[in-house]
Amino acid sequence: MLRYVAGNNRNKLIQCSKTLLSNNKFPIVNYIVEDNDKYRVTNEYNTLFKYIDKEYKIALKLSSFDFDRHLLEDIINKYTTKNIQIIIDAEQDKNYEKYREITNTLMYKYNKSSINIIKTYQMYRKDSLDELNDDIKFMKNNGVLFAPKLVRGAYYYQEKHGGHLFKKKEDTDENYDNAILKCYNEKNRYNIIASHNKNSIYFASRLNRENIFTFAHLLGMNETFMTKIKNNHKVYTYLPYGPYIKMIPYLTRRLYENIDTLKYMFK
Repeated sequence: MLRYVAGNNRNKLIQCSKTLLSNNKFPIVNYIVEDNDKYRVTNEYNTLFKYIDKEYKIALKLSSFDFDRHLLEDIINKYTTKNIQIIIDAEQDKNYEKYREITNTLMYKYNKSSINIIKTYQMYRKDSLDELNDDIKFMKNNGVLFAPKLVRGAYYYQEKHGGHLFKKKEDTDENYDNAILKCYNEKNRYNIIASHNKNSIYFASRLNRENIFTFAHLLGMNETFMTKIKNNHKVYTYLPYGPYIKMIPYLTRRLYENIDTLKYMFK
């Protein structure tokens, strides 16, 4: 399982990220502490700031900050001084309305002249394509630079009986590819395809003549395939790090929620 994390401390993270950069791939730094200790998480991101630059992105999970907007904005204000983009990672359905409200507010505030905030769309949700359409329209009408990250979803096993998710993988796959096409047809200038599904990656790469799509994957997953496409497309790698015991919920979701990645466990 340690294959899928950058380490249990900041020094190991930086070592891992330097190796990545030397291979023409780019880091998304993700400090994983899922116990709602918002001050521990805030302190870590405040310290991390000294060690990274605009070649990196950071991923923030709102629930790790207990949805504290003041703490979030303090971090965002700091990182934007170095032009480091912030990805707001997905949340469970019980927190989804708070996620939408806070993330859209942050995009509206920070994406007026440059892309600073990137919002995650979980395409296994039945309402995700409508949400994407609505956000594209709203941001365009209000002069906001729109930046989505498309994922399939991270909480299927916890939420599969909730009625808001597609039951068939094929429906999720179709919805995901429709989202790629929507971003392409709307000529949205910046989109992250965060997937290990080769069909979706091929689809987006064929449309990527104007470099509107970048690609992202999880450390240790789909490495061979993503290494191949980095010669023609920009590729980011999620680098989770933190105390190992605190990362267990995150790693468990990664293994159980993404069917396409399970085979990599047994290579």
